[in-house]
Amino acid sequence: MDLFSEKIKSIPGEFALDQNLTSGAIAQVFLCTFNAAKAVIRIDCPSASLLSIDRDKEVKILNTLKNLKLAPKVLYQDESAGILIWKFIPGIKPSFNTNNKDHCLKLLGRELSLIHRTSIPDDCSDIFSNSMELYGNLLQDTVYEPLYKKASSLFKELYFDETPKVLSHNDLNQDNLLWKNKFYFLDWEYASLNHPCFDLASLVNTYKLVPSQIHDLSIGYGGDQELFVMDRLKDWIEFIHYLDVIWKISVDVISEQLPNEPD
Repeated sequence: MDLFSEKIKSIPGEFALDQNLTSGAIAQVFLCTFNAAKAVIRIDCPSASLLSIDRDKEVKILNTLKNLKLAPKVLYQDESAGILIWKFIPGIKPSFNTNNKDHCLKLLGRELSLIHRTSIPDDCSDIFSNSMELYGNLLQDTVYEPLYKKASSLFKELYFDETPKVLSHNDLNQDNLLWKNKFYFLDWEYASLNHPCFDLASLVNTYKLVPSQIHDLSIGYGGDQELFVMDRLKDWIEFIHYLDVIWKISVDVISEQLPNEPD
């Protein structure tokens, strides 16, 4: 808490910090009250600025999605302090039961399709490619460089086809999806232009969806059903597994480069 006390003091209006939700190498996230509204605050750690994470572009994307009401509403931003406050969204982490035929996956597909059909701000299209380039630079001349090269080669093979690229969330894990009568998509820091299969494969991988569930997701999503061919999704899942490992290694490398905090 001491690390962030000065940043918290700079927040205008009525503000009260509540319980910690997550603590990681990139940021700490807390429940809070901001101007009488229940909210969530994310406070960046020093490593965030070294990971090609552009908070201003993240907010631009959130504002672009505002009319869909599928993403958090930004209440306050201070990019220089690494602070973002958004309105609290009540809900639960979704799960998908293969024993019950319901419409949840169809709705998830429909909502993701709405996001993918949203025009991306012009200066936000390169966030994912910039991150990939950064990981390559960090892992150059290390024992992990061959892993990066393998992942990068697979990504280029999958990405550069004739499929139109879309506004992609790029981090659809179980922590970033909420359910309350609809789905809400959280944590947009890696969002950018990408292949639609990246998000689709992320959902299939995260929730271990079986073919019948993938079919329901595809019905809701609509459009090009070739995106849901299992062999194609498996290739993207393989890349996602590589990327998860590369991201964790890159965070460790950056953390080791940061100066130790004074006692």
